[in-house]
Amino acid sequence: MKIAYYPGCATHGYAHDVDTATKIVAETLGIELVEVDDWNCCGGGFLDEKDPVSHVALNLRNLSQVEKMGFNKMTTPCSVCLHSHRKAEVVYKEDTNLRRSVDERIKETSVKYSGNSTTEHLVWILVRDVGVETIKSRVKKPLTGIRVAAFYGCQMLRPSKYLGFEDPFTAKSLETLIQTTGATPVTFPMRSACCGFPLMGSNEKGALRLAFNVLNSAKQMNSDLLVHPCSLCHLQMDITQEKVKAEFNLTWRLPAIYITQLLGLAFGYSADELEIPKYAREVLTEKGYLTTF
Repeated sequence: MKIAYYPGCATHGYAHDVDTATKIVAETLGIELVEVDDWNCCGGGFLDEKDPVSHVALNLRNLSQVEKMGFNKMTTPCSVCLHSHRKAEVVYKEDTNLRRSVDERIKETSVKYSGNSTTEHLVWILVRDVGVETIKSRVKKPLTGIRVAAFYGCQMLRPSKYLGFEDPFTAKSLETLIQTTGATPVTFPMRSACCGFPLMGSNEKGALRLAFNVLNSAKQMNSDLLVHPCSLCHLQMDITQEKVKAEFNLTWRLPAIYITQLLGLAFGYSADELEIPKYAREVLTEKGYLTTF
């Protein structure tokens, strides 16, 4: 299977371990990820409110590049990038006035979007196109005995009008993938809440509260790890967790890793190869899964 790949800014920056693990898992499962030529930032979460026309034009530029490469679909490991592109696709098709403005904006450029290409989350590709049985067949080191909280976040499921892969109230794609690894999936009350990342620049205390709400909810369900599907959630749930711990005087942590890092561990790749963060390694060592870090 060959598919266009849009990593997104965070995945090429602070969340580069998401990119590393995603490429390892994709290759193991027979997926050839072809990075979109000269891709640009999607502006997700910010530009669409400030300047809707520019937001749509930027996202259509990426999809135009996908079409020029001969693909009709691209995949991304980031829920924010997913939401941004899917929203641009829908509003461009449905909002006549906005489409007119976007067409005026891009008419002197190389952007040529036919409307036939779309964006899908990597999780969707894994669950639907690769399939559970194929993924299970690659497992060499089952994660038996590890309880893993499935955190969807706020932009992979809602609104259904833009996304639509699964019902946001009964989503199970992450739990399905967790189960293939031999780990025990944990469903918890705040699994589709916002992680707080978009607020970090304007209201840090509010952002840390949102992150705490998610982590605490998962911890109360006796989770050992939290798994998520978003490069920006990755920054908030992993790197920023130290700030959450200090803000709320916590005596515990709940290590967070990306879904392909979990799959990669079950496939037999090392923590170093997958760039598993320190605190997750500690938990995996305590559980007897890692002997050294």
